[in-house]
Amino acid sequence: MTRLYTRSDAGRKAWDTQNSLVALDCRRVLGLVGQDTDPRDLRAKLGWSESAVNDILEELQDSGLVTWVDTAPSENELDFTGSFNVDDLRAARENK
Repeated sequence: MTRLYTRSDAGRKAWDTQNSLVALDCRRVLGLVGQDTDPRDLRAKLGWSESAVNDILEELQDSGLVTWVDTAPSENELDFTGSFNVDDLRAARENK
């Protein structure tokens, strides 16, 4: 599951006005957060560690400047976290 972040109305206002009450690092991240932004994209753009980006995102969320949603894999997405047996796949194909 991945969290995707979106700038809230308050976050948009803070970014648009460059509100000095919001720390510079927070404003920097806030400027990169759009609709359904993946934290991995933020890390790639900023060159920051995972924990640094997560800390800033948590601070922005606590301040109401961003919101997030968890994404869950759909039934149609492939999941490679388990294991499979080739013989089971062959048997399933033969039984069709």
